[in-house]
Amino acid sequence: MQKFTGIRDVKMALSKGFVFSFLIVFISCHQGLNAKEGAVGVGRAPTEAVVICSLAILVSNFFLSLLLNVVFPYGG
Repeated sequence: MQKFTGIRDVKMALSKGFVFSFLIVFISCHQGLNAKEGAVGVGRAPTEAVVICSLAILVSNFFLSLLLNVVFPYGG
């Protein structure tokens, strides 16, 4: 694995992980703090947070891949 993994791969993985963690934290906190309708709303908030986080990560992964390939170009 060390033969095929370069420092560029590690930098990209850490960058994406950092952005994804912020997305998950902020979306989950927002959904939790805006839960309404008592117990039903509290039960619905995590489900909505998971769905929104999944879509946000999917979309942001696409754009991060484009951006990080410019920032960390492949040098061979």
